[in-house]
Amino acid sequence: MMFRSAATLVLLACSSSLWAAPALSGVSEVNVQGAVEVPGAVQVQAGGRISDVLNAVRPNAAAYLLGSSLQREQERQDQLRQRAGLLHTVGQLPQHENLDVRAAGELLHAWLEAHPATGRVRLVLDRRLMQVQPHNNPVAGQGDSIIIPLRPQTVHVVGAVIQPCTLPHQPLQDAKAYLAHCPVSDAADPDTLYVVQPDGLVQALGIAAWNRADPQPVAAGGTIYVPVRESAMKHIDSSFNEDFASFIATQPVDP
Repeated sequence: MMFRSAATLVLLACSSSLWAAPALSGVSEVNVQGAVEVPGAVQVQAGGRISDVLNAVRPNAAAYLLGSSLQREQERQDQLRQRAGLLHTVGQLPQHENLDVRAAGELLHAWLEAHPATGRVRLVLDRRLMQVQPHNNPVAGQGDSIIIPLRPQTVHVVGAVIQPCTLPHQPLQDAKAYLAHCPVSDAADPDTLYVVQPDGLVQALGIAAWNRADPQPVAAGGTIYVPVRESAMKHIDSSFNEDFASFIATQPVDP
């Protein structure tokens, strides 16, 4: 009986190995574009990680790794739904009693129309960080796309502003200081500002006297989102501004 049990375990182990074989022999194809020595499709063995892709394409000296984008189809499907929800909310603003909120709604609608769902997920392509923190070095997936831009020289300001702005990047300058060159509208929230860093990190900053945050620089290629005042949105969609800022973070950095 013991022999039969042992034999059964051996057979099960062999069977499991046979079932696992196709996954081990699989290959994922990742497309890489931008500031790399070898752009194009990269084939990675099953279990291979994003760092393996970077080693194959070799980012060049001009690569702006902080603004790199990893895009995935599953994430794009989720972002399509997020974008549709934002468009639905923005579609209600033309009926708002406040004319400034209406105007802000038109600008937000135009921005959404110009920016599709991309599937971008937040990932910092820092090889040293990838070595010590495996969660920052995910397994490469079939159909993944990586875009590595050149270092930009600007910062974008969007949202409840008179007109969206593209301003020269000023190292170490506080996010709020950019608004001196991109006037906000009367629809802007007086208490909060969102900073979307080029790696996809979203930061909500207090800017009023009662909640003033420490100075927060914006890295090159980042975006400042001026939210619509909370009092105008709370009866429509109380999480709209947070959701809009998170959608901005899905957009690749301009090269």
